[in-house]
Amino acid sequence: MRGPAAFSLFSLLLLPYESSAVKLKIQRTPKTDVLSNGVRPSKATADTNNNLINKENERYTANITISGRVVNVALDTGSTDLWVMPPEGLPTFNDTLLNATLRYGDGSDFVTGDIGVGKFELGEYSIPFQAFLNVEEAARAEQPDFDSGIFGLWGLGFNTPGSSGVNDAVQGAFGPTANWGQSVLANIFAANPTGADYIGISLSRTGDQEGTADASLTIAEYDSDYQTVQNSPKILQNPPDSGAWTVTLDALSVGGKKINWPSTMTEAPEGKNIVHLDTGTTNILMPAAQLNAIYSSIPGAVLSPDSNIPQTKFSTTDDVWVVPCNATPAVVATFGGQDFPIHPLDVTDMVILTSPNGRRNYTVCIGAFTDVGNIVDGASDALFGDSFMRNAYTVFDFGTGGNTKGRAFVQMLSQTDATKSDSDLVSVRTQAMTDLPPEIAPIDLVKIFNGTEASGNGAGLSFAPSTSFVGVASVLAFLSFF
Repeated sequence: MRGPAAFSLFSLLLLPYESSAVKLKIQRTPKTDVLSNGVRPSKATADTNNNLINKENERYTANITISGRVVNVALDTGSTDLWVMPPEGLPTFNDTLLNATLRYGDGSDFVTGDIGVGKFELGEYSIPFQAFLNVEEAARAEQPDFDSGIFGLWGLGFNTPGSSGVNDAVQGAFGPTANWGQSVLANIFAANPTGADYIGISLSRTGDQEGTADASLTIAEYDSDYQTVQNSPKILQNPPDSGAWTVTLDALSVGGKKINWPSTMTEAPEGKNIVHLDTGTTNILMPAAQLNAIYSSIPGAVLSPDSNIPQTKFSTTDDVWVVPCNATPAVVATFGGQDFPIHPLDVTDMVILTSPNGRRNYTVCIGAFTDVGNIVDGASDALFGDSFMRNAYTVFDFGTGGNTKGRAFVQMLSQTDATKSDSDLVSVRTQAMTDLPPEIAPIDLVKIFNGTEASGNGAGLSFAPSTSFVGVASVLAFLSFF
């Protein structure tokens, strides 16, 4: 076990505690109305002293306090449990002596350790006895998060049987009344059984010029900037009681044309699909056929099968789409009869690659949507992670509190103005590429990495990596020192 003092837990009673709405924001702006087209106005300056943090568009985190230790944890609507692994350990906590392993994605990503119980604190909330996993071992897949200062994960999913490894273990050992094994949200909601039980999430996008550097988590209240989300259609959880934030996708289109996407889910209405809204996934993962339908529609885009070009996001295959960096694909997801344009900055990632012979650096844009493989088989058709969720303020209502008792649902409000996003991408990338290595046609880049074309003899820029890639945000941070 990590950390100094730990002692066995024989019995605990969850003490009464106060509950009120809490809001975490990294930006404060004057209250404004939503535009008539349903898109919220652009944002201004960011307040970096608040607690919800954007880690280069890859993770969204908050600083919680558990057992007296402040820990930066990622927010994950795709799971339920809280786990932490701070390098200095925890000062003290109750040890149940129950061991558990939590698995993510295809199962190769995991954390394991003992279930502890300690005081959870977040803003005005204080839960005296909250179960969590005190991680002793983590898969290598967690190392990038550790390197960026993220030492845990806070699940914002359902507390249904089978969805929480921690709660299942606690109640299996201590009985069904051991409510301290519930998720953090379940314990917060339980403190006010007649109140609402929903959360609202807005994710920011760094690097754009539309001012969308706004990231917030609210519990039992709406972000004041997005109050009109209450008027949005209620998109019911599907399948009902799935234990996940799975909902019906009416359509996914590119360039105004709906892509053909036969659903694998019997619960999906005809001609529609079921997707999982997951803040713990950095991008959109979908089947290869639909992935190829999107990127093949982009002029100049080239597919590199089983490629030596590194992916910028997790994928179940090594197939990589290389896309012109000034491409502005019009990808739109439709939920509840409402269109949600996906900003073209969320459709591709701009990176610097070094040629296989190490002699030349190139600026390259890679498709940010990747192959889901069989990860979601039987649960949904796709994972809609942060690449989508940056484009919508989303309210997740568990359907068990206040006046909303019934089936769980989500409500969404578009955050992307399709009339501005194309020019936004062109402006951002044109400015960034002023100080970056040259871009070449995707087909020529693919030939170079496939070994079918010479990669040139020019000397590379010193800050380009020799074996992998760096994101534009990192490159711009480097350039800011000169």
